[in-house]
Amino acid sequence: MIKRIQHWLHHSLVSRLTLLVSLATLCAWIVFSVVLLHEARKETAEVLDRQLTAYADMLWQNLGDEDDLKPALYKNRDKHVVLGFSLRDREGGEVISSLATAFPVQPAASRYPYLIQHQGHAWQITVRQDDERQLIVGEPQRNQLKIAHELSEHLGETAMWAFLLLLPLLLLAIRQGLKPLKLVTAELAEREPNNLNPLEIAVPCEITPLRDRLNTLFAQVSNTLARERRFTADAAHELRTPLAGLRVQIELAQNSPRAEIREKALGKALAGVDRTTRLVTQLLALSRLEHGEQLEFEAISLPDLARTALIEADLPIDDGHLIVDQATPMRGQPILLGLLLRNVLDNARHYAGKAASIQIQINGVRLRVTDDGPGVSEADLTRLGERFYRPPGQAQPGVGLGLSIVRRIADLHGAKLQLSNLPEGGFCVEVIFNLDLPS
Repeated sequence: MIKRIQHWLHHSLVSRLTLLVSLATLCAWIVFSVVLLHEARKETAEVLDRQLTAYADMLWQNLGDEDDLKPALYKNRDKHVVLGFSLRDREGGEVISSLATAFPVQPAASRYPYLIQHQGHAWQITVRQDDERQLIVGEPQRNQLKIAHELSEHLGETAMWAFLLLLPLLLLAIRQGLKPLKLVTAELAEREPNNLNPLEIAVPCEITPLRDRLNTLFAQVSNTLARERRFTADAAHELRTPLAGLRVQIELAQNSPRAEIREKALGKALAGVDRTTRLVTQLLALSRLEHGEQLEFEAISLPDLARTALIEADLPIDDGHLIVDQATPMRGQPILLGLLLRNVLDNARHYAGKAASIQIQINGVRLRVTDDGPGVSEADLTRLGERFYRPPGQAQPGVGLGLSIVRRIADLHGAKLQLSNLPEGGFCVEVIFNLDLPS
């Protein structure tokens, strides 16, 4: 039974809140009722004491002789005494009494009623006296207790019914208070799986953190999917040319009747496989960085990276293609910088006038790659580097990802990428590296 209750409470927020609020309300109600009953009894006792005092004052003021007290005497002589009095003379002798056994002589007059024991019962009495007489007026304490008990029963019954009436109201109020949660649930239930837009519904401040956390989660999932799509596009872009070259070399090896041509083609195919393997490694490294993996920098040599990139691009390594004015020691990620150089050189080869006009210049932290191509218009220049953007009228194959990969790698190194048209004609890609990279 206890396990069922625990299961019920753990799986129903309405039930849990109703129980907790009911318990809290019950505790507050009990404390309130106890205080109320205490104050009610106290006020009742004070009212009855004032009533007793007023009755005593009335008897004392109207006291003439014993005949004045006889109506009160016969009225109060029954087995259920409400009020009683005793009149004694100066020597303490009994003059008249409404009780079978008169009240004993009291030491002095009293301003306020007080409690005595008389004939085995508790009495609340008040005393009036002068030099000749002493009037003692009292009432059984059980009268006060009876009234207080009846008052307690009435208040307790009223409080119980009020609490029972409050329970369904609490349940209704809690259900209405949790209605925004149902609105959020309904909004989520109606969404398509690919809808990752943030929730815009208005909710109370208590539910706002939940809505904001859901919106953050939607944004994170959206970014993850965008990175996956970006990696797929990058991989397709980068692998298209190497795979096409491999196919050409393999077909040449298959179809050539000459052994030396077949061996040369197979050698180029193996070299192409090695380049493709390095390219896949570079793409995977870029993908890991896209997913938040920490970039690890190490000491690099820009001239050595440039020579390797020229070899992979089948360009000669001479003073016409590589100019090193000053080699500054710096830090970076060699795999990603190799990918950056490869994309810059591929872009130059596609759009340059002649391959012999491609030139890499290294001066300190500046890497500059130029060609003698037609360049681009000023309007297109501002958009180069955007993913999938290609200037209109291009005859060369491509999808517009090469320079976007270059920009991303430059950003990861804290480098500044500048794209410009040369005054003498041609296009220039310049990367200015940051020497303050962490160790």
